[in-house]
Amino acid sequence: MKTNYTLEKEFLKKVEIDDETNKREISTDDQIKNLLSEYPKLPGDYISYLKEIGSGSFRQCQFNVASSLFDLEDLGLEDHYELKSNIWFFGDNFAGDFAGFDFDQNNRKVVEFWHESGELYYTNKSFQTYIREQMLMDENDIK
Repeated sequence: MKTNYTLEKEFLKKVEIDDETNKREISTDDQIKNLLSEYPKLPGDYISYLKEIGSGSFRQCQFNVASSLFDLEDLGLEDHYELKSNIWFFGDNFAGDFAGFDFDQNNRKVVEFWHESGELYYTNKSFQTYIREQMLMDENDIK
């Protein structure tokens, strides 16, 4: 089933100011195709998000969603932290913590990497549920 982000888009229109801290770019079909060819286990709700809302930050730098996945090596942090190899991140909270997926689990749930402890936290949340929390949406905004 295809995920729809209509509620999230409406919510962001209501709560965001129009400035550089809230700029996002919708992914093209070619970008999505390339992403899926490299990471075929990506959850559909993440792909839908990139197509509908796009990569970039929201809520005045509350959270940033990247247009492609990255790991600790891409960030130059592999000498400081040790993670298993199939953890790929899609975003960060601007405070040094990252969110992503554990492709070894293959459960399409979000994991967080907390830089203070160097630990992974398994949220057991879908991307859509997780990103709603990062947007600071509550139950009243979803109804």
